[in-house]
Amino acid sequence: MEEVIGIGWGCGNNKGIYLFYHLKSSIKTEGNHSFITLNSIVRNGSTVEYDLIINGDLKSNILWRHIQDAANLINYSFKVDLQSFKIELSGLMMITVYPETIYYRKPLRINCTINDKVESVNWFIKGPKDKEKAIISSRHYNFVNDPISTSNLEINATSMWKGRYYCYFYFANGSMIHEATGDSNIVLLPEEITTIPSQYSIERNETIPVKCCIKDDGENYTVTLEARGSSDGVSYEFVQTVNDTKCWKYTIDYKFANSTVYRCTFTNMVNQSTSANIIISVIKKNEASCKNENSDGYSWQTTTAGQYAESKDTCAEGSVGKIVRFCKEDGEWDKVFLNCTDKALIKLLTLAQELSNGRDSTCQKLPEILQNLTDLIDNQKNLADTLAVIKILDTLTLATERSNSTFNDSVMADFLSIASNATQDEQQNKENNNIYSSTLMRSVEKFTEAFQSHEENYELDVPNIKLKGQMFNTVPSKGYHESFSENYTSTVEIESKSLKERVNNNSFKISSILYLNIDESLSSNSGDQFINSLVQSTTLKVNNITDRQNSKITVKMFFSPKLEKGNLKTANCVFWDYELFHGTGGWSNEGCETHVTEKGTNCTCTHLTSFAVLMAEKGRFIPYLDEITYAGLSFSIASLICFITVEVVVWNTVVKSNVTRFRHTALINTAIALLFAQSFFLVGSIQFVKDNETLCTIATIFSHFFFLSVFFWTLAQSLTLLYRLIFVFHQMSKLAFMSISFILGYVCPLIIVIASTTNFISKGKYKSESHCWLNVSQFGNIAAFHTFIIPVGCIIGINMFILTAVIVKIMRPSVSEGKNREDKRTIKKIIKAVLILSPTFGLTWVIGFLLTEDAHEFFYYAFVILNSLQGLFIFLTSSFTETKVRAAFTKYFKSMTFQSTSENVYSKTISHSIKN
Repeated sequence: MEEVIGIGWGCGNNKGIYLFYHLKSSIKTEGNHSFITLNSIVRNGSTVEYDLIINGDLKSNILWRHIQDAANLINYSFKVDLQSFKIELSGLMMITVYPETIYYRKPLRINCTINDKVESVNWFIKGPKDKEKAIISSRHYNFVNDPISTSNLEINATSMWKGRYYCYFYFANGSMIHEATGDSNIVLLPEEITTIPSQYSIERNETIPVKCCIKDDGENYTVTLEARGSSDGVSYEFVQTVNDTKCWKYTIDYKFANSTVYRCTFTNMVNQSTSANIIISVIKKNEASCKNENSDGYSWQTTTAGQYAESKDTCAEGSVGKIVRFCKEDGEWDKVFLNCTDKALIKLLTLAQELSNGRDSTCQKLPEILQNLTDLIDNQKNLADTLAVIKILDTLTLATERSNSTFNDSVMADFLSIASNATQDEQQNKENNNIYSSTLMRSVEKFTEAFQSHEENYELDVPNIKLKGQMFNTVPSKGYHESFSENYTSTVEIESKSLKERVNNNSFKISSILYLNIDESLSSNSGDQFINSLVQSTTLKVNNITDRQNSKITVKMFFSPKLEKGNLKTANCVFWDYELFHGTGGWSNEGCETHVTEKGTNCTCTHLTSFAVLMAEKGRFIPYLDEITYAGLSFSIASLICFITVEVVVWNTVVKSNVTRFRHTALINTAIALLFAQSFFLVGSIQFVKDNETLCTIATIFSHFFFLSVFFWTLAQSLTLLYRLIFVFHQMSKLAFMSISFILGYVCPLIIVIASTTNFISKGKYKSESHCWLNVSQFGNIAAFHTFIIPVGCIIGINMFILTAVIVKIMRPSVSEGKNREDKRTIKKIIKAVLILSPTFGLTWVIGFLLTEDAHEFFYYAFVILNSLQGLFIFLTSSFTETKVRAAFTKYFKSMTFQSTSENVYSKTISHSIKN
């Protein structure tokens, strides 16, 4: 076997010749017929490199011993520094790349083996355009060294992994290196396809020029543009390559009557494919659309509502992307969005993604990326650049986590400075949505965990972010305490007892971060509350292991309010839950208690992450409104109890036919539903219940259900009328009536409430933050309150329609011919009840829907009074004013009085007789 050896040694040529002859003589003494040839000598500054060829099979330990022996022999004449030896060997290792043709995003496997026992291994890659080799993370390969040394590398094949691979086995603490190389034949696919335009609106048939563009990766693709499985009407023009971007140009002769999706498909040599869409929308007559115009220096064509328009103007030189504008659902243009990102930022993002995927050294390259990013951030031009910076920071944080790297004060300061810069623009903060601010905050929080300060107490201060922390070997008796006084006071404290329970006897580090303005882009889950404090994060790392949110530890914080408009009584301590709303993030109060003082809010939470205080704006003070609410609802509940009592007493007397049975069944169930609804509504107005999230939600659910039930029972009465009108000579059975009525009265509301709670509670949008009733803030296109007001509105409409039809019909003689007088009178009573109760109930909640912060006081009083009078209306219209009911109840009362008197007289008589 022939083995090539390269020896680098800091000495002159004569010393190297002596080493060569001694090494040759030493190897001959092994008796294994090995021989050594001097191939070349190259001087490189103070270092001389010798190329030697050995024929034979020498183990690493034997070869290293011979080199040391030869060096020691000549050490008598010349001073030899063995530390300067670097020996590189090739020819003994076997490297295998498989499969021969590697499909995109399929496993690439490389095996490296040597019939020797070495100490360690490293893998490197050098791409087609790389100037230097990049080290590969150890998470991509394994290593076994007994007795044969083997390493298996496995990677998911993408463009960043195409190139030449280097396998290095090390011996003698890295002084002896075995090397082998292999090339990967990865068949690529475009990782991003840009279609220009991606959406296009037309009013009539026209010819549309389009482009399908990718980053030029050197692969030969078959490209097609088709709609509905056909390329009819599509004309291919040519391919254009500019600055590593390759575009296929087409012309679409559009003649379809309806909207169509064109698919631009790239297929590689092994028939793998990927595609991107171009949506052509046809604007039909009377359909909402945004009209063509020139705005902000850009021209915009007519665009279908709900779609984006793309300007034909291009991004400024040095940036890539599109200039877009959204056409809102009402046919009005939104503001222009410059989705143009600096090319230098895109390059840094690519480098960060390579680091996060284990390509190159995070410890070495991450500081370089941050330094380059620092030089660029002063030139950030728009929101797209800011979002790219946030993405880079998030990707670098991921790389840090995966490589378990740590960084010093300088790197941490650069990271915080860049993050601070990303939040400095107030307008961008307002435009930025939760997901990007959440990403930035999580990145800062996690990267802080990789910070290894050279001081026990550390502090870093950048314009919009403050970092303080301490490192501990043991738990201090006073616990942990930090305070920030940046216009608004914020403190954090972890007691000694709580720390001991968590860290035991281990060393640990606690870091606290204060964000001065990120709250402006972290919206609350409810439209009627806002963040009225600074946002503060605290992390704990025990023995270099991060304490995640689910670890139990009690942390106490104080937040002073940022704005005076906040109502301290509504303060709610919350933490940012990164997993809420499908990863978008949102505020949650789970595990947190709130205690309000005149100076601010004290929060006690049982976990660590980012915290803030939510509160509603100071509400308007409306005199005696609470007093009227409590008194009115109590009076209404009392009226309903009286009505139910009367109904139970007179039931057998007044219920003489199926019609009267139907009427009184519906009335008593309406009253029962309203009784429970108002009771839960009254319970929900108690401050203790408002402050308890679970109790308040329960009160809201039951109020929602029973108020809906009230309206569905009025619908049951209306449908009874309609049935009697249509089927004059047919009597509905008691079982049929009961089944239909109870399904309408209780099952239908239950279905609506279940659907509503399922959809809104998990998103934090079911109940209002300030009171125990349905949230009026929209989530998407619907609010929780719509699940009440829409069914109620439909029921009132149906009731009014049925009543109109019944009243018209009942005035005709033919209607009464098939009915006895008693049934006719009962039907008129049902009409009266529905005619009075439906508008009364409906008007109450129409006014309730209008109750906004700016609403006139009249509406508040009207809502409270009408809500309070509902029980009285039922009692008056269905009991007190009814002659038969009144007479039956009077008779019952008199009989009970007479019976009581008789029993009293009888008792006295018996007693007198016994005495005699």
